[in-house]
Amino acid sequence: MLGRYPLILLQKGKEGPMKFFKGQTKQYYSIRKYRVGVCSALIALSMLGTRVAANQLPETKPASSQPNQVVETSPKATETTDTSPKTTEAGDAVKNTASPEGNPTAATKDSSSSVSKVDDGPKAVKEAVEETTTNLVKNGDFTTTTKTSGAWSGQAAKDWETWVPGNVKKENGKVTVDNGRLHISSTDTYRVAVHQTVDVDPSKKYLLGYDVETKDLKGSGVRVRLHGLTAEGKDLEPKEFIHTPFKNGSKKERVEQVLTVSPQTRKLKVELFFENSIGQAWLDNVSLVEHIEKVPETPEQKPEPAQPESGQITLASNKVYLPTRPDLTYKIANSAIATLEKGILRPLTEGKTQVEVYDKDTKVSSFELIVKKHQATVFDQLRDNWEDISLANKRYQSSDVQMKAFLGRLDAGVDSSLKNWVEPTERAKTIFKDIDFSKSSHLTTVYRRLEQMAQVIENPDSKYYHNRSLIDVVKAGMKWLYSNVYNEQKEITDNWWDYEIGTPRAVVNTLIYMFPYFSQEEILTYTKPISKFVPDPTIIRKTINKATPAVGGNQTDLSKVAILEGALREDADRVRAGAQGLTTIMKFVDKGEGFYKDGSFIDHTNVAYTGAYGNVLIEGFSQLLPVIQSTDFALKDEQTNILYEWIEKAFMPILVRGELMDMTRGRSISRATGESHVQAMEILRSLVRIAESAQPEQKAKLLSFVKAQLTSDTFYDNYKGLKSYKDIDLVNKLLADNQIAAEVDKDYIAAFNNMDKFVYRNAQEGFTFALSMHSSRTQNYEDMNNENRKGWYTADGMSYLYNGDLSHYSNNYWPTVDPYRLSGTTTTKDKREDGSGEVTLASDFVGASQLGNRLATIAMDFNNWNKSLTARKAWIVLGNKIVFLGTDIKHQSAQGAVTTIENRKLLTGENYRYYINGQQVDLSKEVATDQTKSFYMTNGKDNQSIGYVFLNQLSTRAKLDHRTGKWSDINYNQSKETVKNSFVTLWHEQPQTTSNYAYVLVPNQSMEKVNQAAASVKLLHQDRDLQVVYDQEQEVWGVVKYTDAAYKLTDGITLTDAGLYTIQKVDGSYRIAFYNPSTRTVKNGIQLTGEGARITVESEATPANPSIVWKVSPSETSGKGEARRVVPDKAENQLPKTNQMSQDTQPLSVRTTMKPPMVSKEKQEKTQLPDTGDTTGLSFSALGLATLGVAATFKRSKSHS
Repeated sequence: MLGRYPLILLQKGKEGPMKFFKGQTKQYYSIRKYRVGVCSALIALSMLGTRVAANQLPETKPASSQPNQVVETSPKATETTDTSPKTTEAGDAVKNTASPEGNPTAATKDSSSSVSKVDDGPKAVKEAVEETTTNLVKNGDFTTTTKTSGAWSGQAAKDWETWVPGNVKKENGKVTVDNGRLHISSTDTYRVAVHQTVDVDPSKKYLLGYDVETKDLKGSGVRVRLHGLTAEGKDLEPKEFIHTPFKNGSKKERVEQVLTVSPQTRKLKVELFFENSIGQAWLDNVSLVEHIEKVPETPEQKPEPAQPESGQITLASNKVYLPTRPDLTYKIANSAIATLEKGILRPLTEGKTQVEVYDKDTKVSSFELIVKKHQATVFDQLRDNWEDISLANKRYQSSDVQMKAFLGRLDAGVDSSLKNWVEPTERAKTIFKDIDFSKSSHLTTVYRRLEQMAQVIENPDSKYYHNRSLIDVVKAGMKWLYSNVYNEQKEITDNWWDYEIGTPRAVVNTLIYMFPYFSQEEILTYTKPISKFVPDPTIIRKTINKATPAVGGNQTDLSKVAILEGALREDADRVRAGAQGLTTIMKFVDKGEGFYKDGSFIDHTNVAYTGAYGNVLIEGFSQLLPVIQSTDFALKDEQTNILYEWIEKAFMPILVRGELMDMTRGRSISRATGESHVQAMEILRSLVRIAESAQPEQKAKLLSFVKAQLTSDTFYDNYKGLKSYKDIDLVNKLLADNQIAAEVDKDYIAAFNNMDKFVYRNAQEGFTFALSMHSSRTQNYEDMNNENRKGWYTADGMSYLYNGDLSHYSNNYWPTVDPYRLSGTTTTKDKREDGSGEVTLASDFVGASQLGNRLATIAMDFNNWNKSLTARKAWIVLGNKIVFLGTDIKHQSAQGAVTTIENRKLLTGENYRYYINGQQVDLSKEVATDQTKSFYMTNGKDNQSIGYVFLNQLSTRAKLDHRTGKWSDINYNQSKETVKNSFVTLWHEQPQTTSNYAYVLVPNQSMEKVNQAAASVKLLHQDRDLQVVYDQEQEVWGVVKYTDAAYKLTDGITLTDAGLYTIQKVDGSYRIAFYNPSTRTVKNGIQLTGEGARITVESEATPANPSIVWKVSPSETSGKGEARRVVPDKAENQLPKTNQMSQDTQPLSVRTTMKPPMVSKEKQEKTQLPDTGDTTGLSFSALGLATLGVAATFKRSKSHS
């Protein structure tokens, strides 16, 4: 190498004159890609001995550091990096040792700053740094080629390998070296990486640089990803990625980025990614060199003290004035006009007065203060309303213990931030020692610190009340941040969420909480970037060529930003646009993202997310409606009334004794500070706010529900989940109001068929049972931003049991539970890569039928993530017991497969006892049982006891499992502190040959009562096509039919349609609930035998309650007459398929029909099952109601289950 002598870069012959290869500090010439002949080469070589001084080149201003692509750190669930559809049925785990694949949006450590600049000629970069010229990247200029291999479609670059994911067709794109540059092009969506691995020294900083040109590039674009590896070339733990910004559209520029790596890093895989795009891209001059910072020769001089004021100062009566020299003495001539306290000049009344400035006893200046009366407007009302709903310093009561504790937490947060505060200077790279702006999340973090400071300045009980020094810190911080990191000249180079939601929310909050301290000019300046990054409050990512309509919590957040920005800028159109943005999501949907009429909530294309993005949405409404509804920007009642339907159908069923069900929280379950009871308070505090402005009937219902949740939660201190003094005030009043009774606990079933979740609340026995499934409509789990890395099986039929142990799914449950052994799941033992296998199911046969509030039949036609295991799983809810069924289970795993029956976290300090087949066992060592008849565990409390009774011969294994883990295991952004829990695990080893299982769960009972309850349950049939269970005690059947083959239930009733049946015999008649999750229709109907049999519709199927319920009255001659078919009208008796449902779907109708033609018994295809002991019989098929001409007379019934 040529050391530090300047190198000449002669441009390729076809591209005109020489160009310069620029470092970040000095201009170095380099001879590269020399194609102009020997004479030109000699001329170039003759120049090598000449050093070109930087001051001889044209100067440019220092390039400011820009944040790099990383994850968001918001505790909310609104952040996202990609909302594109994810409907892959299955995928292979990609091992990073064989390919560069990982999570393209992940960044566990991203210590870098970037600058992009157009390569338009020689420029000197005026920075105090110096680079070495040793390029670690081999053949970074793509001058050396080799034969075509791998994904190369033309000339291949030596030292570079290619990778294309398995689900992308190689023919979609081309990768080649074209005229000495890497050229990637595609006419269809294409993803490819060109990569090589280099050795690095973790003690050094590096400068990555490359030239990039794009032409008509649509999609994510191109970027470079650096993948940290060990000395052996293995992934770090946690994984480490550094990204440069995406480039798309049509542009040409050079990207340079300074970066650091973790101490464990010994190699970097340099990956040039073409990410899910269509178009053309060229990359060239890829370099990775050491970056050496040079200490400035002269220290930065402190600025001279400002001159004291003179002349005139005009002050509005709603503002305060901060004297420029608080170290001097200001004397106000007329104390009735204004007062000076703690270095803050506050107006008292309209008028004028002289103010003199003294340095000790010497008068150094004077000025006239003019106070003008402020005329209140609607914008003042909006700002005041927001302060009251989000903070409410005026409601603070020093005698209130909870308010005092909340203020104490705020003050402590300010204390912590000030310890890291760095006084802003011209050369400063940060204003907090622990923040380097290498991550986009640092933007949000820093602004939130200033927001927290703003929260305490106006609280009389805070030690920072009217603290001039803290006020100066906030103002200096806002000024520096605008000048250096967040202004309208910047571009989104990292996660869009920080630029459009996270940072803007903190900016507007700070300006509102400290509104008197900022001039209108400052407010207009600091909100300019919000106007740029959120030009339309109904669209996310509009400024980065990935514009997408905002939905769910993202929409309420954008509306919040626009409304508050408009209130600050006093822009009525902006406020109105934000308010109207809310109306875009105030509806039920029948496909895609949003609320469905059955209470399901979908976000991120196809993920169940009520308890995360739904939380943000309902909280957003609970904050914004009180702000706008008392103003001219109010929404109409007919628009806002839908909130109460959402609350009743979607939110109330997933809250249990102050706990929010984890199966609705997506990747949020991997956040240590956001466990299930904590997140429940987001909803509960929102309901209390909404109740304030609700009609009396709605208000009473909301407050009664919230009171029941709060008073029944004996585990969590709910006040810790309240985020304002108003919230505390409202909850105090609710709990103290004896006129508001807590809602009486009641049985209910919530079949969320549009998001494949199921909830059953048994109030009599005091437990709640829930199921998390997925289908062709919904995704199995979401891994994003390095969160929920091991959520692989959380929707593979995982069962949840909420009993007397309210802490079960809290206290570090998720980082310690074995992710391969979740209750209710059937999984292979194959090792999984973090974040692998996000897929949808092949089948749409997943859902539930319900009969009343205590009976249901649920099924899931299942294949695992890579289709190496299949099973047909079903659950029958029978009041105080739940039957688990699995049939046609097959797998191809050499490692084996298991069905996890139970994996229960144990309470510390409790004395648990375990019984297998009635005999107490010691599970400190694994216990294997060949024929398990029952399993029972108890700690002496019935409401925490769990029993299982097995309906077929099943071998099991059981053991106590003392487990440790770290939150960072499942969320790379979380704590690395080790936590521990103990579990009792019961499982069945699945053979590779076809097998099945059947067992009954009985919670909250003594061992004797468990056996009694299960004794009445009979498994009548279980094979590939049919699963039937009968409960003799209640005379209830649960039937799952996977085909249309006829099945004779009794002598008088035959079932024909594929689907889910829940049937109960009551007073000689039969109530039958039916639902086909695949077709959502009644195809053929009910086949009856016997003269005089009658059928009526008890409740018709609707989008909100998709199970049709019939009442069948048998004849006295059941089984002796001829078979007749009762068929529904096909045009009316159906519900649209999932994601195609019309909001105006008509309910099922019943018609009187004529007598059908006779059908002989010999021609009826029926499946005979063992005698149930019921001799009354009547035969029923899912055929429904009226077409082939039936001799039954139908009449509508007004009763509903």
